[in-house]
Amino acid sequence: MDEVQLTRELVRINSENPPGNEKGIAKYVFDFLDDLKCPVELVKFGDKRFDVISSNGKGNGLMLNSHIDTVPIGRLENWKYDPFSGKIINGKIYGRGSCDSKCNVAVILSAVKKFAKQSFKRKLLITLVGDEEVGFRGSNYLIENRKNLFKDVGYGVISDSDLKIRIAQKGVLHLRFIFKGKAAHGSKPELGSNAIAKATEFIQEINRSTKKLTSEEDPLLGRGTINIGTISGGTKVNIVPDYCVVGVDRRLTYGETPSYAVAQFKKILKKLKLEAKIEFDNVPKEAVKVAENSEIVKILQNIGNLVGKSSGYTEMELYYRKLGIECVALGASNDTAHSDNEYVKIDDLRKSKYIFENLIKKWCL
Repeated sequence: MDEVQLTRELVRINSENPPGNEKGIAKYVFDFLDDLKCPVELVKFGDKRFDVISSNGKGNGLMLNSHIDTVPIGRLENWKYDPFSGKIINGKIYGRGSCDSKCNVAVILSAVKKFAKQSFKRKLLITLVGDEEVGFRGSNYLIENRKNLFKDVGYGVISDSDLKIRIAQKGVLHLRFIFKGKAAHGSKPELGSNAIAKATEFIQEINRSTKKLTSEEDPLLGRGTINIGTISGGTKVNIVPDYCVVGVDRRLTYGETPSYAVAQFKKILKKLKLEAKIEFDNVPKEAVKVAENSEIVKILQNIGNLVGKSSGYTEMELYYRKLGIECVALGASNDTAHSDNEYVKIDDLRKSKYIFENLIKKWCL
């Protein structure tokens, strides 16, 4: 079974997160590696939540990582093809997770298959994790509870990106701003205090100030970004709303910190003479950057890859910050991740497999 068929098989296994259930796909991956006689283990980190790990060889190791969960399919009527079909149309495999990130799991498995019967002179660690799309619990569980796995692992490739070497990535901060008002009858709004109006004023000021708020710039990552992603409030159309919650996605370029970004928003609230409770919807992640002369970067460049820019978040930050593993992101993915009619190009699958086979050959054999 090659990387194309593997991708299709993996797409057909529902691993939407939320709700979060990697049991089926983890078992499939485990059986695949077990059939190859690779040392492999299912690691449970919650109810129906699993990672799959495999380690071969010793010393001066390399980690290949990807994730086996996907975002939900969303509205089924928006899909041209069954999101769990793995249908091939015009050289593309369609389906939820096809490019994020089951294609990358398939490429890693296919590359490992080629060398399964050979002796490794250096360690190759495979970590195929769950819960990447929500809370990073799969990777965090391994980092916190199976730290011995990463002994002697100095470099890693997070396969959750496109074919360029992503040596840097933005940080991410998800915030909720909770505005409070005073309820009153809709016919007498002057007796109340409109929380939605307060939130709207805040949003308008962010939109006016975005360029100034994101003035910090990095040669690889560019500027940070601000996205007003959600807004909810009120109880009924004829009641003055006494609450409103605004969800903000703030991407951090290199040089910005979560505390720096939060201080910016607090300054806006103060300027507008508004009060809002600020809550974190995630553990803040800072931007990371691996040196261009890192050994892993040089090897991938020699294989023929170019260093590229990146705006999204991958778990390279977790492994780099918490374990000191110099990670880059690279894979067969594209910009259809998380969208309706997600697909991966078969040509990109072939190219990615070539890269990973050569990387294993150069580093581990």
